[in-house]
Amino acid sequence: MRPSFDHVLLTRFSAVLHPEAPPPDEDWLFYRLGFFVDACLPSVLSQRGAQPFEWLVIFDDRCSADFRTQVEELAEGAFTPIWTHAPFTRDGFAQHVADRCHSPFVITTRIDSDDAMAVDLMASVQAQFAEQERLFVNFPRGIQIDRSGAVHRATILSSPFLSLIEAREEGRLPDTVFVAKHARARGHGPLREVRAPVMWAQVLHGTNLANIVNGVRVHPRVVAERFDLHLGYDATPGRARLLRGRATQLGRLARLWAAHPGELTKWVEATAWTARGTHERPPEAGAPTLTDRVQEWESRTRVRVRDLRWRAKGAANDRLPGREGVVAGDIADVLARDRVVVLAEWSPGARVRPDALAAATAWAEGGFGVLVVAARDPWVRLAAPDLPAGAALVRRRNTAYDFGSWAHALATWPAVARKNLVVLTNDSLVGPLGPLDELIRRIDAGTSDVWAATANHHPAEHLQSYLLAVRGGALAREPLAGFFARVRPLESKRAVVEAYEIGLTTTVDAADLTRESGWTHDELGLPLDVDLSLHGWRALLAAGFPFVKRMLLTAPQSADQRSEVAAVVASLRDGGPSTP
Repeated sequence: MRPSFDHVLLTRFSAVLHPEAPPPDEDWLFYRLGFFVDACLPSVLSQRGAQPFEWLVIFDDRCSADFRTQVEELAEGAFTPIWTHAPFTRDGFAQHVADRCHSPFVITTRIDSDDAMAVDLMASVQAQFAEQERLFVNFPRGIQIDRSGAVHRATILSSPFLSLIEAREEGRLPDTVFVAKHARARGHGPLREVRAPVMWAQVLHGTNLANIVNGVRVHPRVVAERFDLHLGYDATPGRARLLRGRATQLGRLARLWAAHPGELTKWVEATAWTARGTHERPPEAGAPTLTDRVQEWESRTRVRVRDLRWRAKGAANDRLPGREGVVAGDIADVLARDRVVVLAEWSPGARVRPDALAAATAWAEGGFGVLVVAARDPWVRLAAPDLPAGAALVRRRNTAYDFGSWAHALATWPAVARKNLVVLTNDSLVGPLGPLDELIRRIDAGTSDVWAATANHHPAEHLQSYLLAVRGGALAREPLAGFFARVRPLESKRAVVEAYEIGLTTTVDAADLTRESGWTHDELGLPLDVDLSLHGWRALLAAGFPFVKRMLLTAPQSADQRSEVAAVVASLRDGGPSTP
C-alpha cells in the first residue's frame, strides 16, 4: 500500500545565497565535495527501514565542466542534482518538490552537504507522521567530529537536521522545511523535539567554524554504531587519551561559559529538555525562546571563536618542525640505503593510516629505506608511531596530493633522487595482503627507466601512479628532476591525473626514456579498456600483487564490488588462500 506521504531530502551544496554573489571558488567546491563524499553521501545511501524518498541537491551551474562531471557521476542512482545560479530563497526547492510529489502529505528534510545522518534518521522522521496538517520535527541529540578526529556529544535545540510534515493544497506550492531557518521554526508551526539516540553528525572544519564544539568528548564507538560514513575519525583512543580529551574539552567549555555568564544554565536546560521526551511546543508569543538566546550567544561569540582558531592555527604553524619535519624514525638510516621507498600518506586525523604503516614495515623488511611523507593541515598534531629500522615519518603541508609529497621528499633530501632505485607509492592501497616477494621480483626484473605496477588506457595510455619505480638515478636528472620541481597545487584530483599522472608518461616518452608495466592486460587476460587497479583486482591478487585499491572499499561507484572485496581482504588478512 502506497504511503499517504512523499518524502524529499533537500541539500544546498553551492546554492547562490545573494543575487550578486560570484561563482564559487573551484578549490572550495572540491574541498566541500570531499566532505560530501566522505560523510553526507554514504550516510544517506545507508538509510535503513525508511519508505522510499528522493534526494535533491542544488549546485551552482557556473562551475567547471570537470566538477560538474564528477557530481553527475556521483549522482547516478543516489541523488538528483539541480543546476542553477538563481538566488536561493526560502521557496527555492518548492517547485522541484511539487513536481515530484503527488500524495496528500509531503515531508521534507534538510541536511547540509558536509554533515551526516544516522542510519535510521529518515525512518525516524517518517515514524512521526500521523497526517498532521503541519509539524516540524527535530532531533536535538547528535555528535560533532572535529578536524583532529575527536568525537563530541552535541545537544542542539536548533539543529539544522530539521523536517517539516505538511498537507498538500491543490494549486499551492508546498512550503518545504526551508520556509524557516531551523532556529526560527517555532514561529511557523508546532515543533516536536524527539527524544532519540544520536541522530546526526556535524563535521567541523575550516569553512563552518560557526559550529562551535559545545559538548564533552565521548568514545567514538557511537560513530560505528549509528553511522555509515567514510570520514576519518579517531576510532580507537586509549582510555587515558580519551579522559585527557574530555578534561581538555571541559576546560574549553568552562572558559566559554565564564566569558558568557548564564550559558551553563542554558546548556543544562537544553540537555534536560531533550531528556523529557517527545513533545510539541507551540511558539511563545513575545518572549524569546531558549533557541533565540542560544543563537544570539553564538552570534556574539562567532567572531571571537574564529579569531581564537586562526591564532591557534598560526601558533601551530610556528610550532611545526623545520623544513624537514621529521616526526619519527631515523632519516639518516633511510638515506643510507641504496633502495628507497617514498610513501605519500594523508589522513584528516592525527594517526598515520594503518595500511600505510603496514606497507612501510613490509618494504623496510624487504631491505628498503622507507620515507613516509604525511600531509596534514597545520592544526593537526601528527602522532609519532612505532616504526621499524630503516623507516622514518615526516610531515608536510597538505597540498598538491601525492605528487606534492613525492616532490617535497625529492627537494628536501636530494640524495633520494640519486638512488639506484626509488619506489614512489601512496596510501591508496589496502595491504599488504601477502608478501612483497613477487612485487619486488618484478621491479628488480624490470629494465626500464620508469616502471609502474599497472598502466591505464583511459583517457590516454599512461602509467598509473599509485606504485612507480624509477631506477638509475633518473629522478636527479632532466627531465624528471624538472618535472617534480614544477609540481604545484591544482584545482582537482582530475587535474592532477591529467597534469602529473598522464603528464609523467608524456614526459618520459618525450625524453626517450623507457617505461614498462609490471602486470599487463595481456598477462591478466583483460581487455585494454579495463582499469586494472579497480576492475582487475582479482587477477592482480592472483598474480602476486599484494594490494587492492582503498577506493574499492570506500567509493560510491565501487558499491557493487565492495562486499566481495571486503570479504577477500578479511580472508587474506586472516591468512586465507592467496587466490580470491
